Amino acid sequence: MNRSFLKILVPSVVLLMLIMGCQRDDICPESTQTTPMLILSFYDVNDRESYKSPTNLSVRSMVSDSIKTLYQRINPDTIQIPLRTDQNTTTYTFTLFDAEEDDEDPEFTPDTDTLTFTYGTEEVYVNRACAYKVIYNSLKLTIEGGEEGEWIDSYIIEEPNIEDDTESHISIFF
Repeated sequence: MNRSFLKILVPSVVLLMLIMGCQRDDICPESTQTTPMLILSFYDVNDRESYKSPTNLSVRSMVSDSIKTLYQRINPDTIQIPLRTDQNTTTYTFTLFDAEEDDEDPEFTPDTDTLTFTYGTEEVYVNRACAYKVIYNSLKLTIEGGEEGEWIDSYIIEEPNIEDDTESHISIFF
């Protein structure tokens, strides 16, 4: 056989095998519900029906000795955060930064609360392409305030079993 013919034939056969080897049900569609995120909604403590956006909210995960910033100085009234699938607890720090204050000021102390979520996990088979997802059961929350006390006044666990991320699971009042 001619070498130039082989140079064309071999890549064409490999490409054809890749295309035919990946079937439609081997790809997990974006519309498929996978492991849900925890949804938190923030409300005004004085008007418990009104959403309220925390000012300059930062959310950091606490894993071992490392800190990972999930959100940095955002102002939404609802956020989504992941829960750990390999343990039954997840801890985050929620910090409010005053827009008037400067981080460089040595007297500046932001309002920080530590939120620890405890729950049970259960693996649920989705399909061949998506494999398994984790759902969370019996969600509980504990809050510890920082030096200035808690900025979070109270909370309500609206849905203790987290099976999807379409509605709020916890309402936080501040």
